[in-house]
Amino acid sequence: MFLRNLRAFSLLILIVFSFSWSKIESRYGVYEDKVRIVFDLSRERDFKVFTLENPRRIVVDIYGEKKVGRIKVPKGIKVRVGKHRWGTRIVLYYGEMFSLKAFALKRPFRIVLDIIKEENEIYEEILKIVKEAESRKKDEQVAKKEDPIRDLILKVKSQPFIFRDRVIVIDPGHGGKDPGAVGWGGVKEKDVNLAIAKKVAQFLKRDGRFKVILTRKGDYFVPLHKRAKIALMNRADLLISIHSDAAPRKNPRARGTQVFALSYKRAMEKKYQILRNRSYARLVLGDAARINTPVVKKVLADFAIDVTLRESVLFGRILAKELRSVLGNEVYFKGINRAGFAVLKTPGIPSVLVETGFITNPREAKKLKNPEFQRRVAWAIYRAIVRYFYGEDFGQKLVSLN
Repeated sequence: MFLRNLRAFSLLILIVFSFSWSKIESRYGVYEDKVRIVFDLSRERDFKVFTLENPRRIVVDIYGEKKVGRIKVPKGIKVRVGKHRWGTRIVLYYGEMFSLKAFALKRPFRIVLDIIKEENEIYEEILKIVKEAESRKKDEQVAKKEDPIRDLILKVKSQPFIFRDRVIVIDPGHGGKDPGAVGWGGVKEKDVNLAIAKKVAQFLKRDGRFKVILTRKGDYFVPLHKRAKIALMNRADLLISIHSDAAPRKNPRARGTQVFALSYKRAMEKKYQILRNRSYARLVLGDAARINTPVVKKVLADFAIDVTLRESVLFGRILAKELRSVLGNEVYFKGINRAGFAVLKTPGIPSVLVETGFITNPREAKKLKNPEFQRRVAWAIYRAIVRYFYGEDFGQKLVSLN
């Protein structure tokens, strides 16, 4: 009994001191396309972020934190702070059309809101379809219950955005019965790819802000379609496929590092697959796949493909910059190209394939076999991931190369 009371008393003291020593403060930055609001906390806390309508507002619930310092927000945004038994609720009133990204950064812990200014044409188009559908029905109440489009919108709007780590899928090319290219000195591409992929995963895990999934962790075969499916099933935020290039025997001196994103032609093939194949549509669109309205499904398919095409190139540019920065003259960079590789066909997920070097080139093969060079390539990939997701915070609290 004494020990139980002592533990209870200790817990009470801990809670009292954590509340008295800690507090929430905020700062902000205004950019051309977005407003960023950062909530600084003295320790890591559970939280959730969601939006509400009429009036349009963003709600941030922070559990276990009751002391609030100075909350700074940009002009045009109103703020209200409420204290509850469970913690603090911060409500931001922002009347313009926007989309929202919310994530956390650690060491020190802070919650970041990116309020992205946009017309949000897709959302408006769906709302327009809902209104037209309702106007054709006599009984408005029945229409609301039976309209799957409206139900989906209401469901999405009512669900909180609960913070989760960014999901990064790393795909070591080839494996098992498929060795990939066999290069100078007998080095196998599948081994080099796996070694670099594992090092990327190590950097990401040390960072702590990411959930890492490898499509293979050892020397075994994984079909190409399954690699893309792993990314889709895990709702990945990014897919990076790691390979080593090879040249015909007539050109053993071919060299260079290059990055590939999905080609427009192959992307359109995936768009039509979303529209025609129900099981694939469910994999890509989730709940939205149950909508039978062709126009809406086409809008959503276009959006998923647009994300893959646009964001893949954006990440590819960042990756190219980091490869040049980290590796310098150690590699000859051949640029960013488009291709129809099966592993890149992941609608809604930014995806790139990086050819780290020519395994058939004696000089580059020696580098690709070298664990130190592999680690530097992996660190460049890791840096690109951090820069892609955290923008202005790039370079802060990066895991070191050593």
